[in-house]
Amino acid sequence: MEKYARLLLFSFSSATIPPMEEHKSNPSFKPIATRKIYQYILEQFVHLVSTGVLKPGDKIPSERELAESFKVSRPSVREALRVLEIIGLIDIQPGGGAYLKEMELGPFISVVAPLMFSRDRFDLELLEFRELIEIRAIELLPNPLSAEALEPMGRAIGEMRRALLDNDVEAGALADIQFHRSLLLASNSFILQKVLELVVSLFEHAVRGGRSVVLEKQEDAAQLLHDHERIYQELADGNTDQAKKLLSSHLAMVKNLART
Repeated sequence: MEKYARLLLFSFSSATIPPMEEHKSNPSFKPIATRKIYQYILEQFVHLVSTGVLKPGDKIPSERELAESFKVSRPSVREALRVLEIIGLIDIQPGGGAYLKEMELGPFISVVAPLMFSRDRFDLELLEFRELIEIRAIELLPNPLSAEALEPMGRAIGEMRRALLDNDVEAGALADIQFHRSLLLASNSFILQKVLELVVSLFEHAVRGGRSVVLEKQEDAAQLLHDHERIYQELADGNTDQAKKLLSSHLAMVKNLART
């Protein structure tokens, strides 16, 4: 562990923060904007992750150690760590340090989601995009689908049933989202999973903001549950073409509900 820590600190200490120079006015050139110190620190983190020096689960050096290695102030390091946390690259545990994790888009999306939802028809465009990636996900599914891959989808359907009985619109919508997340995970496509992560983060924001795709009418929620049950059964039976048709029909219904 000590040897690893020395290697990690050496990697950070090799980072050079370019000195800030004064640029004289010259009609032939445009002035180059001065970059903030934390941006150079971010670049070093990205480099260490991409080269495998840092891996998910690794504890990164303390704020004080990073400041000494970079030869910058602790506020600059703190600012960089905050940005890394916002973009979902590290997890800062109060009193326990910071750890690298698999990059998640959710934390960043939660910050910018209100701006996206201010656009007209954004909800509908999001549903149309979902259809594209989920149809492709079904095409990539192994056939037959394993019990392990089907289990989280079945669990999500069970949660939708409970939400319907309790007339819990938000819980039903979140279970709906979990079903579709499980579908993408079963495709084993990293890029589709990351794209869906972005889409799901937006939908979760919509649900928590009171813009659930599931309306409060019991008959609509019941129909959505029935759609998921049929998609699940077709996937379990290995009928991917029928599952794709049902998925398209399901999302068409959701779009109609969203328009009303």
